[in-house]
Amino acid sequence: MKKQWKGMFMVPHIWEAVYLAFRAGYDGLGAMLLPRGGKGPLHELLEKPELWDNVQNALDETGVFLNGIGNCIIDDNKDLHPYGMGNSPDPDELRPYFEFAGKHRLGGVQTSIWTTNEDLATEKFAHLCDVCDEYGLTVNLEFVAWGICDNLVKARKLLETTGKKNARITLDIMHLYYSGVTPEEIAAYPPEWFGEFHLCDVPHLKFPDNHKDLATEGRSYRLWPGESGLDLTPWLKVIPDTALVMPEIPNRDRNEKFGQFEYQARTLEECKRFYREKKIAL
Repeated sequence: MKKQWKGMFMVPHIWEAVYLAFRAGYDGLGAMLLPRGGKGPLHELLEKPELWDNVQNALDETGVFLNGIGNCIIDDNKDLHPYGMGNSPDPDELRPYFEFAGKHRLGGVQTSIWTTNEDLATEKFAHLCDVCDEYGLTVNLEFVAWGICDNLVKARKLLETTGKKNARITLDIMHLYYSGVTPEEIAAYPPEWFGEFHLCDVPHLKFPDNHKDLATEGRSYRLWPGESGLDLTPWLKVIPDTALVMPEIPNRDRNEKFGQFEYQARTLEECKRFYREKKIAL
């Protein structure tokens, strides 16, 4: 089965991002309707639904797909995590976004857990899944090495506790490595549990001294596959082909050097080169 490669372009209009993704060689991209943290002005496509024609024309011309409308962060407003991403509004407040996403089949949302209140996290995750399910959307839970839900065991526990049929897990190489998740652990899971895979290489083989430094490196200094010396191959071989592959390689220096489009295009080229070099099916 051919893998589907998903990109991300932060530009003013989604139809512009579709054309950029196509030119860079991606099969699809994230729609990113939700403001960061779920807060901010209403997205232009919800404010002016007629603009969707521009998006649909771009999709029809290029064959690119859209999947994912952004992040719904789970945290506690009374005790926000210092290295988190803020806290999203209650899912009921985001229904206009979810309804729009469901109408246009935009896949679903990403989420991550940043509160130490396990009961609150479970309640909010279950509610997010329930609301999204009303619109045919999935919820991809990403465990983050510097977050609270920081490994595969905790992510699995949350999915099993809530029992939501539209819940999935997002895997990310950086979080797999720094959380000590083995390829054997991944291989033991049903493949349908994993909705998305974020590909990168780690900035350093040695675990940073604290979560603050780890968060900084993870958000600004990731590397192209093969650059750190870490053998990524065992993980890559057990990632299900059904999981969307998204190069998640924020690198401030390279982005400034090349510009967004060229950096994203080179990133995809480097990722596919690595797969071919390691004889992993594309």
